[in-house]
Amino acid sequence: MKHIKPLLLAGVVSFAVMGCGKSPAPQEETSVKETIAATEKESVAAKDEAQTVKLLKADALTDDMQLVDVREEEQYIGWNIGDKPGGHIAGAVDFPASWLSQSPDTYAIRTTMENELKRRGIDSEKPLVLYGDDTVPEETASMYAELGFKDISVLEGGFSSYLETGGEAAMLPGFSLYVYPDWVQALIDGKKPDTYEGSDYKIIEVSLSSEEGEYESGHIQGAINIKDTFNHVPGLRVLSEYENIPMEEQLKFWNCPEDSVIQENLEKAGITQNTTVILYATTPATSAAHRAGVLMKYAGVKDIRFLNGGKTLWKLQNRPLETESNIPENVSFGTKVPSNPDLIYDYDEELGCVNDNQAVIASIRSWKEYIGNVSGYTYIGEAGDIAKARFGYAGSDPYSMEDFRNIDNTMFNYEMIKDRWVKWGIVPDKRISFHCGTGWRASETYWYSLALGYPDIHVYDGGWYEWSKMPDSPKKEPGVPADAPEQEPAEYFIPKEK
Repeated sequence: MKHIKPLLLAGVVSFAVMGCGKSPAPQEETSVKETIAATEKESVAAKDEAQTVKLLKADALTDDMQLVDVREEEQYIGWNIGDKPGGHIAGAVDFPASWLSQSPDTYAIRTTMENELKRRGIDSEKPLVLYGDDTVPEETASMYAELGFKDISVLEGGFSSYLETGGEAAMLPGFSLYVYPDWVQALIDGKKPDTYEGSDYKIIEVSLSSEEGEYESGHIQGAINIKDTFNHVPGLRVLSEYENIPMEEQLKFWNCPEDSVIQENLEKAGITQNTTVILYATTPATSAAHRAGVLMKYAGVKDIRFLNGGKTLWKLQNRPLETESNIPENVSFGTKVPSNPDLIYDYDEELGCVNDNQAVIASIRSWKEYIGNVSGYTYIGEAGDIAKARFGYAGSDPYSMEDFRNIDNTMFNYEMIKDRWVKWGIVPDKRISFHCGTGWRASETYWYSLALGYPDIHVYDGGWYEWSKMPDSPKKEPGVPADAPEQEPAEYFIPKEK
């Protein structure tokens, strides 16, 4: 693999037009020579106008330069990879080189490369500075040039040199919650990857009810399977079918199971309070995996991790899958459930947040749900949101979380997640209650906020489903709040075909 030195990015094309099976006539020969001469002249001009990729020292960085980290996500958020240090230069944006060559038909979200650059604020008209561990592959810089970047530099010595000269690494405070494929493989191989304490572990693939046969068709070695019914009491999906169901029964639907059921399900899965649990899923089931993690933490499991990128990234990297099902042995959980009851809020606790000026109601819903244009669900009749709710982003519809995902299904840039939340008043010095429709999307953002280091965070389990059914529950006025920091969030995603 070639690496960047002061580098010229230009394609030189030459060609000749020849007859088939015969020598050219004199006039044709003259024409061919003229064509070649003209082409060579154009090639020389192209070289003169070609873009030189410059080497830039760290002390030459300026605020108007766009700094892009081309390493993989695990290093950007904080993981050391071998002798390569984790973290990133403060202010740098993550855009791994692997994304540039990823086929659009494998994107985990409905987007384009142009939109992915745009939503990170990366502008092809502004100076661009790339960095890796030490050098940047020539082909990586070339791909950026092909995307239209005209002023490209490479940070001399990369991130390693930056640290050696006294630079400080920025990183996601709780990066260890989000492990990466090589970390999981090391665990499988009997090694002790960084931050793993050596306890019994379980790798768990969480599947949606609609993903029949997904686990059986191939899963990570040793993984067991948990269905999404682990997460809730299943309910009816057609609104008209609720007419003859007592309200007391309706309010159980879609909420987490009884504590005794949660404990029983964990014990059947071979999970104790001291088991290290690594959860993963397909792109559609990623929120379900995070929801399962919330229930496990609520119960008392002490060490819960998520495979960043899930099954999507595992398959993108062409890693092996096995098809033999793994059946766990029953165990005793080892402590009373729940050990962390304050994690999950009920209706009264959510109402307390509404009435508390030091609390924030974070709505993890699509914009149309938040402003009351749609309920978002076939089994929720009323559109609207909880009083004082602040928009916390989510995605294009109730079953999408594009605002929090990269094209390989890894977690979106954590600093940008935090910036969006701060803009809406979802800040770490307040008590935060996340909600959505029925608690799944809110569960995903619970873990992101935990990784960000937010200290006082909760999930309102009932969500808008329960809130809309409760008599006299205070509701947000439809539309955009008068003090909203934006009239509509920027849209970067391709709408689903109806």
